[in-house]
Amino acid sequence: MKRLLTTCIVLGCLTSSVAQGIQGSVILSGTVIVVTGHTVTLTWNASQGAASYNTYRGTVSGGPYVKLATGILNTTYDDVQVTHNQTLYYVATAVNGDSESGYSNEVAAVIP
Repeated sequence: MKRLLTTCIVLGCLTSSVAQGIQGSVILSGTVIVVTGHTVTLTWNASQGAASYNTYRGTVSGGPYVKLATGILNTTYDDVQVTHNQTLYYVATAVNGDSESGYSNEVAAVIP
């Protein structure tokens, strides 16, 4: 299987609010996002007070973003709905009950 690597651009923290009970914000981590076939793997560090996480994806830097997944219990997510020759922008949020944090920093995946 051919493995393609693409660099990840961290554009800074875009968090505008913090949900009650969640301390800090989600920070997507790593300097390289691995793209294997049609999969982009995102990772982040746990946020104190988070019960789960949501991930979002956009085609333009800064959004708008479309919700990809909700109720993620670990700190990684595989986006398996990508195609070649595009740039995708990702953010994540921490969730606790009905409260959701603001967006994490944005990362970009350039898929060759």
